[in-house]
Amino acid sequence: MISLFNTGHIKASKTFTFMKQFTDTLNQSFIKSLFIFPLQTIILRLLLFQPSVYIKNENQIDAKTYSIAIISKRISDGGVERVTQLLIDKLSQNNITVYLITGQPEENEYKIPENVRRIVLPFVEHDPKRDIWEKTFESIHLQTIQLYKIILQLNIQLVVCQEHWAFRNYYTIQFLTGNGVKVIGIEHNFILFPFCNEYDVLFKYSKVEYPKLEALLCLSRVDVQLWKKVGVKNAIYMPNPLTFDLEQIQLSKLETKNIILVGRFNRRHKQQHLAIIMMKKVLEKEPDAVLQLIGSGFEDYKEECRQLALELGIQNSVQFVDFQADIEAYYRNASVMVMTSAIEGFPMVLVESKSYGVPTVAFELDFCELWQEGITAVPKGDTDAMAREVVRLLQNQTFRLEKGMEARKAVEKFRTEDTINKWVRLITGIIDGNGVVKQMQAEEEKVTEERAMEIYQKELKFWGQEDLRLFD
Repeated sequence: MISLFNTGHIKASKTFTFMKQFTDTLNQSFIKSLFIFPLQTIILRLLLFQPSVYIKNENQIDAKTYSIAIISKRISDGGVERVTQLLIDKLSQNNITVYLITGQPEENEYKIPENVRRIVLPFVEHDPKRDIWEKTFESIHLQTIQLYKIILQLNIQLVVCQEHWAFRNYYTIQFLTGNGVKVIGIEHNFILFPFCNEYDVLFKYSKVEYPKLEALLCLSRVDVQLWKKVGVKNAIYMPNPLTFDLEQIQLSKLETKNIILVGRFNRRHKQQHLAIIMMKKVLEKEPDAVLQLIGSGFEDYKEECRQLALELGIQNSVQFVDFQADIEAYYRNASVMVMTSAIEGFPMVLVESKSYGVPTVAFELDFCELWQEGITAVPKGDTDAMAREVVRLLQNQTFRLEKGMEARKAVEKFRTEDTINKWVRLITGIIDGNGVVKQMQAEEEKVTEERAMEIYQKELKFWGQEDLRLFD
């Protein structure tokens, strides 16, 4: 692991205090921030202190032909983190030296491969709804300059930025690309994600910074079309790798009355409370059914869900299970998976449930690749329709087994080997400068712009954003 010492921060602090005072005198509008970004870059480069004095190298890894760094503040308890863990493992086995850049270690972390070097940075949080130059200003810049020093010292050739929900993601892209570092971006959710979270400013930053990337990786072909229409011409489709070896998975026998929902507790995104409302209706037809809500997340919302189950009188039929690093047993003992998500990208829990042959009933998300086959979709928010489909599966074993096999067959086209080969081709091609992005764009199967816009308009209506002018 590489860790950062605090020595030397005082010198940098004076510089950033001056910069903050200067920028605070300007109107905090988006246009003004576009002016500030390049100015900050110039100042930071002039004042860049010597590398190597802040890092401690605790292990050496033989250098390979290519070297990359992947940024992930956390490496625990989440779909993005689970994908990151698998990605660094597989890429490090393909003649690529991989560095994982994280925040401080946490409990319940996914295992980091021995041949991947971890770099710990003092990541800071920022609420994009608030003034971007408040107290996190200095910390974000200091963090960015530390990252740049490490890139120079370790001769990292390519950086992967994937935390599209964080302001620092866009500043990192701006700073690194402005200093000649090659960067790939990943969008782990639908293009409307910022607006669904009232983080509209994030989209403004992405619209400016994403065109500077070597490539923007999208988890659906619908998103590729929409980002290109926005002006991000380097968008390409890249599905997530599977987190399980399909050949080694023992399929669920689908013999129980267990219904599972796996995901972090989040009212706006995952909407577990709707699954509890649905469960009340399921129990009227299937009184022995059990709903297992698996995951950590916002504790206040989790408690709200507990109270809802109590108010509905179904607390004995709803189980709250904490985050499980090894969740295999829950999939194998389930007969139905439900997903009440309002928005997703490429949800790994759906990949996993399909891998185990567990049929899934979910709210419609037409833009998601995983929704195209092997799933029963019902209108968003329609808990009556979801309950009917769940009961139908629980009461008909033949139908349940049939839908389970459809799910398993649908996920087989997302084989990890194919995805990793695509990643390796992209990384090596970008570093070698052989025009690989345009080649891959020409080869990929596309969704028509007309179909992409149809789905986009449907989502706008659901989120009450009909007046949004994304492409102006």
